[in-house]
Amino acid sequence: MNQSLLEWKENISPSEWDRILSSIKGHPLQSAKWGNARKSIDSICDTRWAVFKLGQPICLIRFEERRFLGCKIAWIPKGPTMEFLEEESEIKKELFRRLRKQGFFMCIDNLWREIKEPKKYQPYHYTLWIDLSLGKEKLWSMLQKQCRYDVRRAKKMGTIVERTEHPKDVTHFYELCKTVSQNKNFRFNASLTFLTDLLYENQDTPIKSHLFIAKYEGKLCGGAFVIHCGQSIHYMWGAVDRAFSKLSIGEIIQWEIIEWAISQQCRVYDLEGIDPKKNPGTYQFKKKLGGKMVTFPGIKIYFLNRMIHAIASILRIDHLLARLYA
Repeated sequence: MNQSLLEWKENISPSEWDRILSSIKGHPLQSAKWGNARKSIDSICDTRWAVFKLGQPICLIRFEERRFLGCKIAWIPKGPTMEFLEEESEIKKELFRRLRKQGFFMCIDNLWREIKEPKKYQPYHYTLWIDLSLGKEKLWSMLQKQCRYDVRRAKKMGTIVERTEHPKDVTHFYELCKTVSQNKNFRFNASLTFLTDLLYENQDTPIKSHLFIAKYEGKLCGGAFVIHCGQSIHYMWGAVDRAFSKLSIGEIIQWEIIEWAISQQCRVYDLEGIDPKKNPGTYQFKKKLGGKMVTFPGIKIYFLNRMIHAIASILRIDHLLARLYA
């Protein structure tokens, strides 16, 4: 590969970045929208490099600067995004050269890329994808029988699902997410300001955030926060009030999201992560929606300095970092 064919650019506007990301089927965590929110709310700075070949974008790399034991780490969440894999080795070689020049000691990524034939003894991440191109009738038939019954029952009882940006609804949903995370002992790291920034900053970007909520007799029972990126929808956060658990709130919300996503000509609904062993309840809930299990690469750590690599191998730092960024 003649390296001169690849042109690296840094000064791309957020709207253009997100337009490219949508066109090459990237993940919203690689978006300028997400990066801008992280910077303005959480003071996490990022760098964005776009790679062009013959004037056409083929790769986007958005990385956040982190620190571990005083060392600079380049964290690439759900990226890099590459349209063609033929240039991957050349792009990574140049990426690592640039990172070393800027004083980075490590690079960590977790690609949003399906692995068709997983190999044994490799770390992987699993999720469920719903193929929206199958259409409403087919997807309805693919729901588990009990799930179809629960959706019908919730509708008959008067449960209403709607998209909202009302501040009161957003705050209620956020507090519900915090409560559920505490009760079930899992991490919910998003702040209310981060959530609202993602939801309200929808202008000048093709990547949109949406909050779906369910109400019963005027009371908010649960909700789901999704991000629309290109032809894919991503389930980011969700919660249901225990007091309304018998109303099948989660099931009706997810079906309404599926119907809405089909109307938007989306092709994939990514339920964003499953773990049958560590989180069997969530796995069983997502499984009833009829998606297929998809395998992604796990966290991958690249040591950019030989000395750091040697020390890390002795101390098994890679295992600690993999848990931190999982």
